[in-house]
Amino acid sequence: MRAERFERYALDELLDHELYARLAARERNERNRKLLEELARDELRHHLFWSKLAGPVRLGLRDRLKLRLLLSLSRLAGKTFTIKLLERGEAATIGEYRRAAAELGGELAAELAKVIEDEERHESELAGSLDELAVRQLGSIALGVSDAIIELTGVLAGFAGYTGSPLQVAAAGLIVGVSAALSMAAAAYSQAKHERGKSPRTAAAFTGLFYMLTVLALVAPLLLGAPASIGVALSLACALAILAAFSFYSAVVMERPFLREYLENAAVIMAVSLVGYAFGQIVKELTGGMP
Repeated sequence: MRAERFERYALDELLDHELYARLAARERNERNRKLLEELARDELRHHLFWSKLAGPVRLGLRDRLKLRLLLSLSRLAGKTFTIKLLERGEAATIGEYRRAAAELGGELAAELAKVIEDEERHESELAGSLDELAVRQLGSIALGVSDAIIELTGVLAGFAGYTGSPLQVAAAGLIVGVSAALSMAAAAYSQAKHERGKSPRTAAAFTGLFYMLTVLALVAPLLLGAPASIGVALSLACALAILAAFSFYSAVVMERPFLREYLENAAVIMAVSLVGYAFGQIVKELTGGMP
């Protein structure tokens, strides 16, 4: 039983080593490459420690598939996200390592203490030191995505309460969305001018771009030919999905809890949509509305 655990630890460390080594091999930024190479060396040292106890191990089909998936994920979501996602289970692993150290004792326990120290401190610090544009601009992206979701869901729901035409609701969403995207980009530009080390143009570009992409995603369901109420419901579902994806990304990168923050933001979006729809109905009753 103990031998099986040690073999699993050796395989996990070997997988991490292979991941960091391959990320380093394709990294063009010299500073990032050195950090990844250091992570790879640490993981190789951990692997060799467990291999002394478990014997030689090789990555199986399942491990190689996981490695491919992680490498693909790093291309889509970035290296920082991928590494920190991999490390989210480190607390449980460290607990197992501590129990193993108590079992081993002597010099092996001292060696394992160094491995545990690496897992607790060194790797997390190195992963957080990687320089990636998306991570540096996470605040600008968050500004664009979150504001677009909250504003557009309210606007779309409000116009759906006012008119039964999905095209009119979509047109209203696009007009408001494009105008708001430009306004948010301008605001991000002005704010970045007062922040040291931040490029105003880059901040404005990221905020405006992600705001506009979110607008297009939320308006698209209204162009499918379904009634306005169904189109808005689909837009709301799309908004919650985008919020979930972005909240999870932020939670992993910033190392904070995901579920509570997501549920709070989702509740705000639902409330804004309901109030917007009700207000649209009220305005329709007062003005006669549109067909």
